Amino acid sequence: MLAENLNPAAQAGEDQASLAPEFAARAAHLTAAVAGVAAARAESQASTECWSTSPERFEAESLSNLVIANDWLRAGDIVYVGTKRAVTLADVIDAQDIILIMSQRSTKLAGEGADGYPGVTEKQKQILEAALRGWIALCCPPDFLGVENIRRYSITDLDLDVAARAVIGGAQ
Repeated sequence: MLAENLNPAAQAGEDQASLAPEFAARAAHLTAAVAGVAAARAESQASTECWSTSPERFEAESLSNLVIANDWLRAGDIVYVGTKRAVTLADVIDAQDIILIMSQRSTKLAGEGADGYPGVTEKQKQILEAALRGWIALCCPPDFLGVENIRRYSITDLDLDVAARAVIGGAQ
């Protein structure tokens, strides 16, 4: 008896259709909640300048801090500057990524028999998007920042002097 209740094929089309408004309402609620979380994160992690000795790992918040932490730097050396930005949930994954993976895997499993799978409407895609964003926001929100607008910068004697004065000023 229990198996009959859990069998989705036994569900009538009307029963499934009657759930659509409930899913839509939940999706709207999740979307609003996620938007609030994303806005709060973006506000708390406003774009700021960051510096590095390589274009891969940005750890210094100022050129002076970079020079102080890397005392081997000299005038003429190249460093990198970029702008920190909050990573959004859409940067990590979105509904289209999931749909593409489903399509590729089903084609691998069934070949041409899976053509057109999954046939997803725009509304169904929005529901998946809201579910993904809700899950990510609750379970594993990005706790790191991205860096954009990365540029090369050549250190000058003046930059070294400013960093040295910061060290001397901080030691007093």
